Amino acid sequence: MFYYFSRFLVRLALPIYLRKLCVVHFDKLPKGAPLLLASNHPDSFFDAVVIGSVLEQPIHTLTRGDVFRKKAAAFWLRQINLIPVFRGSEGRQYVKNHDITAQESHDALKKGDAVVVFSEGICVNEWRLRPLGKGTARMAYKIWYGEDALQSMKVIPTGLNYENFRGPGKRVSLNFGEAIAADDIQTSPQEYEKWLREFNEILDRKMNAEILTVHADLPKAEQQRQLNAFFDKCATPKAKSNPLLGAIGWIGRMIHLPLYSFFEKKAAKLTARSVFYDSVLFGMLLYLYPVIVGLLSIIVAAFAGWEVGLGTFIGLPLLAWVGSKW
Repeated sequence: MFYYFSRFLVRLALPIYLRKLCVVHFDKLPKGAPLLLASNHPDSFFDAVVIGSVLEQPIHTLTRGDVFRKKAAAFWLRQINLIPVFRGSEGRQYVKNHDITAQESHDALKKGDAVVVFSEGICVNEWRLRPLGKGTARMAYKIWYGEDALQSMKVIPTGLNYENFRGPGKRVSLNFGEAIAADDIQTSPQEYEKWLREFNEILDRKMNAEILTVHADLPKAEQQRQLNAFFDKCATPKAKSNPLLGAIGWIGRMIHLPLYSFFEKKAAKLTARSVFYDSVLFGMLLYLYPVIVGLLSIIVAAFAGWEVGLGTFIGLPLLAWVGSKW
């Protein structure tokens, strides 16, 4: 229940947090097949939020295992379908959990759900695809050729492209690439290591086709030019195109500025402006903003009547939405 409640909130909140989300080739996703989404990982937990907001089936996301070590955190992370992945570098005692991760992913795919794996194995705020680990290839091999094999499973190369990695008001392009099926790999499954290498070569090529590459050593002006050229395809409304909505948007931003500034400073303090910044800021706004609006509406209703309270409850999020677009 908490997963579906959270997804409902995400679908309401993401259009406010983002200036625009453009989804490319969503219509080409295979219908009725188990989907393993192999994605890049530029913005921490926020990546899974964006992907999960557009899929109809539930998603299960493979997530770094160290965040599950506290029982309270593990409980709530499990409620939103996160599956822990422990690396050998985190301790030999966690190696045995690799099979558990694979089995949980397999069980989710058998139900018709989607599984998201971040194939780079590490999160870095940058515009490029990092070298792929073997984790995605091993998982695909086990699902296609292991016990209780699912030959119908498709691997979907997925590209997440952000205009920036710090806070709201950005454009995001979520690109789904051409699916990879088991028979696309020419190497015999009996040649395990060679099979893994060919899979990764295909996945790398197809993921790169969906991911914006901006070299970090370029001057800032050139980086911005390339970003603008890419996101021109993800057009957004301009304030000058509708002066009335532009004025309402400005009012919405001014009303929310004190509240947003509080959450912005809190997120910066909690994350030291690391790769978790967007995830923490969005998470706090996602769960606490409705509570604040609800309490404020009750207070307004107590003094000015339920009609004004209801108008406050509906009007504040609408002002926030208009403010994010105009």
